[in-house]
Amino acid sequence: MTRGQNSVHVLPSDWPAAERILATLIDRIDLARDETQLLVLTPDAENAAAAAAAVVRVAADRPLRVLAATASPRASRLLRASPAHVVTGAPADLVTLLQSSALKPESVRGLLFAWLDPIIETPDGKLLETLLGELPKEGARVVLVGEMTPALETLIERYARRARRAVEASPAADAVPLSAEYVATSDASRFVALRRLLDALDLPRAVLYARAESARAEVRDVARALGYSRDAVRLAGEGDTESADPLVLVDLPSSREELRALAGGAGAAPSRKIYALIQPSQVSSLRALLGGGAAAPVALLDAAERARGKDAALRASLREVLASGDVRREILALEPLLAEHDGIEIAAAALRLLEQQRPVRPAAQAQQQPMQRLFVNLGEKDGIRAQEIVAAIATEAGIPGSQIGKVEVRDTHSIVEVAASVAPLVAEKLTGSVVRGRRVQARLDAPRDDRPARRGASERSDRTDRTDRPKRSFDRGARGDRPFRSDRAGERSERPSRGDRPSRGERPSRSERPARGDRPEGGARPFGGARKVGAEGPGRGDRPPRPRRDTT
Repeated sequence: MTRGQNSVHVLPSDWPAAERILATLIDRIDLARDETQLLVLTPDAENAAAAAAAVVRVAADRPLRVLAATASPRASRLLRASPAHVVTGAPADLVTLLQSSALKPESVRGLLFAWLDPIIETPDGKLLETLLGELPKEGARVVLVGEMTPALETLIERYARRARRAVEASPAADAVPLSAEYVATSDASRFVALRRLLDALDLPRAVLYARAESARAEVRDVARALGYSRDAVRLAGEGDTESADPLVLVDLPSSREELRALAGGAGAAPSRKIYALIQPSQVSSLRALLGGGAAAPVALLDAAERARGKDAALRASLREVLASGDVRREILALEPLLAEHDGIEIAAAALRLLEQQRPVRPAAQAQQQPMQRLFVNLGEKDGIRAQEIVAAIATEAGIPGSQIGKVEVRDTHSIVEVAASVAPLVAEKLTGSVVRGRRVQARLDAPRDDRPARRGASERSDRTDRTDRPKRSFDRGARGDRPFRSDRAGERSERPSRGDRPSRGERPSRSERPARGDRPEGGARPFGGARKVGAEGPGRGDRPPRPRRDTT
C-alpha cells in the first residue's frame, strides 16, 4: 500500500479494524494539492457516513478535507465550491458526481472498496464497471472483504489486477471453532444495546473489548452508570482478568487469532463465553472470525416479552428462510432502523405490514361472508388503480379491508367485490366522491341473468328466422283471369277482358287523329273519353287564364 500497489485484506466489516489500512492510504495524500485523491466505495449512504467518520478519526488534527456523498446534489455543490481530499459514497452517487464533472477523475490516486462483498450484492454493484472505466488505471486499488470466496477472487482479479494478499495467520490445526452470541444493533446505538445486554444477562463480572479510545471511554461510562466497579467490569488489556469472565465485544477484533487470544489464549478450548454487539451486516464477519463456530442471537428480556405469543408456524417459516435464503439485501435496508428500535421489534413491524398487504383469497372470502359486486365508472382510461379504489372505499365508507374482495379494473369501468351486508352503504358513500379528479358513480352490479331485457328483444327473439319461413306457392292463374285490386270502398270490379278492346290494328294511328284545333269544344271527344267537367263544359279557348305561381 505504501508503494501504491493493489492489495486485498480479509477483515470484518468494522471500521475500527480497518483504521490502520485507512491510515496508510491517508498518509499518501498530498495535502498541498487542492483536489480529490482518495475515493472510498461503500454499499450505501449509511456506510459512506461511517467511512467519513473513520477518516476524520484517523486524520486527527491534519487539515484533511473529507466529504461523505450521501446526497448527490449537496456533494456536487460542495465539491464545486471546494474539492475534498477524500470522498466516500456508494457507486451510484460517485458515478453521478463524475458524470456531472463535479468530481475530477484524473486527480484520483487511490480507491478503497469497503467492503466488496456487500457492494456487489446491492443494485449499485452493476455500476462498478462504469465507475472504474472513468478512473485512471494507475491508481492504487485496495479491496476489503469479509470472507474470501471463489466468486470474489474473480472480481478482485478484474477490479484490482495482480493485487497482493495480506497474510492472515491461520489457526492451529487442533484449534476448536469458537461460538458466540450476538445482539444486532446499529453503530450509533451499540452502547444502549450494551446496557440492555448487561441487564438481560445480569453478569457479575465481565471483560469488555473496544478498539478506539473514544469507544473505551464510552464503555467505562456505561459500566459506571450501571453501578459496576472497575474490578467487576474491566476493559480488555487493563489489568489481570479471571479466565472465566465472559467477553463482551463492543468492536470486532481484526483477525481470528486476536479473537482467540481475547477468548482465553491460543489453546484448543476457549475459556470465556463470547457476546458481541454487531451491526446486521457484520454477521458474516463474526462467523468468519469464529472459524466455523455457531453464532446465535441473544433474546433481550423486554424484546422477548413483546414478541411472546407469536404463532409457532410463523417462527418455523422464518427459520426456513434464514436457513436457506439470502437476506443480505434486506439487512442493509433495515439497518438504519436499529438506531431507534430493537431488531425483533423491526421484524414484528415487518410482519404486521405483510399481514395487512397480503390479499385474501376469493375462496376464503366466500366461505366467510357473501360478496356483492359493485359497478364503478372509473377504469384504465381514467388512470385509476385498484389500490386507489380500495383506499376510496375504505375512506368514504369506513369499512375494513377484510370486507373488500377482488377488484377488476377494466377499460372504462371497474368491478369491485364487497361484503353483501355493506354493499348498499358502499355504493351510497362512494357515489359523489372524487378520485383522480373525476366524480365517482357506483351502483350494485346485478348478475347478467337478472338484468331486464332490452326493448324489443323479446319480440325479435319470437320471430322465426327467414330461412325457416315456409315458401308461399299458389296458382296465380292466367293473366286475363286475375281479379282486379279492390278500391278503397271495398268493392271489387272486374278488369275488362282483352277481347272487348279493339285490336291494335283497328286503332287509328297518330297521323289519323284530328288536330287539336279540329277537336270539338264540347261533347264527346273521339279519343280520351268524356271531360271531367261534363259534356256541356266550356272549351279550352273559353277557360280563364291560369294565374302564374309566385315562385319567390
